[in-house]
Amino acid sequence: MMKNWKLPLLLILGLIICCRSTFADIAPIDLSLAATTAFADEKEGDGKGGWIDAGSHDMRLLSAGKQKINDIPFMILDDVKANGKSCIVLSASERVQHLPKATKITLPENTQGKSLYLLQAGAWMAKRGRLVGELNAEYVDGSKAEFKLHAGREVCDWFANKGALESIRSWSIYNGIAQVSLYITRLSLENKPLRSLHLEAKSGVWMIAAVSIGDTIAPREIFLEPPVLKQDYPVPEPLAISSPHALPENGTPKNIIMIIGDGMGQGSLKYASLYGHGAEGKLVMEQFPVSGMTITKSANAEVTDSAASGTALSSGYKTNNRFLGVMPDNSPIRTIAEQALRSGRAVGIMTTDKLTGATPAAFMAHVDNRGASTEIAGWIAKSGFHILIGNKFKSPFLPPSLEGLRKDNLNLIEKMLAADYVEVNTPEQLTANPKRKVFGFVDDWHKDAGLLSQFTTATLQHLTQAEPKGFFIMIECAEPDWGGHGNNPDLTLWGVLTTDSVARAAAEFAMKNQDTLVLVTADHETGGMQAAPNRRNPRRPFVYYGTGSHTSSPVPIFALGPGAEKFHGMTDNTDIPRILARFWDLKLLEPMEVESK
Repeated sequence: MMKNWKLPLLLILGLIICCRSTFADIAPIDLSLAATTAFADEKEGDGKGGWIDAGSHDMRLLSAGKQKINDIPFMILDDVKANGKSCIVLSASERVQHLPKATKITLPENTQGKSLYLLQAGAWMAKRGRLVGELNAEYVDGSKAEFKLHAGREVCDWFANKGALESIRSWSIYNGIAQVSLYITRLSLENKPLRSLHLEAKSGVWMIAAVSIGDTIAPREIFLEPPVLKQDYPVPEPLAISSPHALPENGTPKNIIMIIGDGMGQGSLKYASLYGHGAEGKLVMEQFPVSGMTITKSANAEVTDSAASGTALSSGYKTNNRFLGVMPDNSPIRTIAEQALRSGRAVGIMTTDKLTGATPAAFMAHVDNRGASTEIAGWIAKSGFHILIGNKFKSPFLPPSLEGLRKDNLNLIEKMLAADYVEVNTPEQLTANPKRKVFGFVDDWHKDAGLLSQFTTATLQHLTQAEPKGFFIMIECAEPDWGGHGNNPDLTLWGVLTTDSVARAAAEFAMKNQDTLVLVTADHETGGMQAAPNRRNPRRPFVYYGTGSHTSSPVPIFALGPGAEKFHGMTDNTDIPRILARFWDLKLLEPMEVESK
């Protein structure tokens, strides 16, 4: 009779835990009349916004609207709708003198509850234990409750990576400069009607994003969790331990293979290696004899987009976000791929993204808007490159009569076929046309985890036969970026392991043809991903995404083959094509005439 008593009890406890925030009555408080500044700050030091008036180092990535953070409903005001007064930031610091020291929140009638929740943090606080702020709650009956909040106890610095005894870390994101966090502090109230809340900073800067009042629940510290994956993913076999190191690291390569894992950063590499090998640093690309780190910022932002970073990797010059193959003044610049073709070498571009996507387009197009897909398609169609393969999105190449997007009614696919291109959609079709220029729109890269590496092997064989002088190819795997944007560990894992399978196929080619340089890098990091080992299940590491956006984190670069020695240490992304151009005596910043597309 007694042995089955645990099951119903566990079910009841589970129901209570799952439904605790549903049963709890907690009301978000409107801070619009008490707010002092905005989450976003467009200009550093102008006294017009941001938590600490430090420019883009702000809290704009905190989503506006009613949302639950750590099971507690909060109302986050919108900067624009609130006319730049969306949050409370109070200052008792000499560093921030444009903000008030105190403010008052007038509460709606019938506001009451057992607990008051602050979503808040501090900046430039004094040593632990010093008073940061005071909060006085005034009840309708005239009585008051006073709360003192101290550094490192009730208030944690927004840079801190963990909470404290009375402050629970509940939200965290990478804002492009640092990982910043918000904390929930719960204060106990008498359960009777409230009239107002008075807040005053006593030292440092005290930042309150939202306030809620209602029933009592216990916030929980956010922590890394092992993801529940939809499937298992194939892991490329490691290279023979001595093989990559047997290749020369100096000299001049005849062939160059550039592999880009879009959005792939150190966190996603660690995640994939832990998943695949139970330890970090075990991916094929991580076995390459040379490695370094690359800075990715664009000409007009610390955090780049794929267009600007793709242009840096293709041309050796910084440009603005959204620009492709043009300088910030919109003047076009030659790319390493175009100059390689002009020097008599074969050139290929292959991607799991659409051919008109930002990264592949950066090697072929010259426009000031990455969204101008039909104009980009025009550049691609007349690029003259030997291999052009992307995903199934072909609308920018077709007229409306064929469900295309072209307002000029041109059929660029027909034009390419008339220019002696062959359309291929499988590695076998590619191999069957050894000396023809080819293009293709692959229906589904995800139907076979090894498809991109199979295409890579076929593509390298094809380019070897195309021109005796050598070849350049850029191969992009787009999925690490998509996984980062969507905080999707399946896509991140698929993308990094697929990139690694391409690295393996390229390394095998290089070890057979010892005149080939293989580079593996990323255009930027996406998702602010972190990973940690799981001792209980090594193939299910803990993961955490700090954001759904790009970050400014440096990205890794791995090199194998002649010329690899040039990629040691810290480099800028513009250094990569400049080094490649020197190998082949190519000029990158060369005036070019832009014809109508």
